[in-house]
Amino acid sequence: MSALSYSLAQIEAFASVAEHGTITKAAERLAKDRSTVSELLEFLEADLGFALFTRAGRSLALTPEGRRLQRQARLLLRQAQAFGAAARDIPNEITDEIGVVYDPFVPRAFVCALIDRLASLGIRTSAWSGSREEAEAALTAGTAQLAVSLARNQSVRADLEWRAVGAIEMGIYASADLFAAGDSPTTLLELSSKPQIVMHRTLDEQFARQVQISDRLTYVNELEMMRHLLQGAFGWGFLPTHFDADKWPGVQAIDTEVGRNGLTHAIVAVWRPGAGSRTATGDALDVLAGLWNDVMS
Repeated sequence: MSALSYSLAQIEAFASVAEHGTITKAAERLAKDRSTVSELLEFLEADLGFALFTRAGRSLALTPEGRRLQRQARLLLRQAQAFGAAARDIPNEITDEIGVVYDPFVPRAFVCALIDRLASLGIRTSAWSGSREEAEAALTAGTAQLAVSLARNQSVRADLEWRAVGAIEMGIYASADLFAAGDSPTTLLELSSKPQIVMHRTLDEQFARQVQISDRLTYVNELEMMRHLLQGAFGWGFLPTHFDADKWPGVQAIDTEVGRNGLTHAIVAVWRPGAGSRTATGDALDVLAGLWNDVMS
């Protein structure tokens, strides 16, 4: 890009004189000295190599060349005004930001509420679903600053910290046609004889072993696919109750011989201290537990 030969002040002076007809009126409009406006106009004409006005006393009239440039000058000044407005707004638009990875079992209503709450604090949130392994990799790489996921019955890595957020209830769901009528509660043997549909192929390995009952597993990573397979009696699923799978047509909660024992699982927040924006991560950690109670109560 070649250097500009004309300053914005020169073009502004030209447009103002063209509009008001005299240098005096243009100077008043621009809040400049008359001599300053006159010099800006003279320098512009000298740079262009032709006159923009014909002079008759203090009155000036546009030359044919000046008339042709007047519209371009107006357009350029509008663009300059838009540039100035955008520049003034930038300090107000700059926000902190945070990347959040959430487990497939974390309630989406909670994630949405977290995004809204952080937005009210001036923090822009990028959020995506992933397994615990994917979340920890994102924390290490710095592409995420916070993970919300199923708890593990083991310590987190030395470079990470964790905090309890809440707990989700789990239930077993299947088509009414999958198990024989009248067989209630359903035994673990009966469950193991049918295919089990696992919500996410990369679900935390320890948790996957904990919920695995059948030797025949079918994997999906979208809730709509889970719904289709359950409704089609392709197997049964061990799912969070907040999915409301028992409201899907043809799907019901299955009463098992273990009852409700062990059918809750803790949700934790995991982060890497000192990584990313401390303000954004700290603000997110401050609101997590209270927000969970608000959403899940």
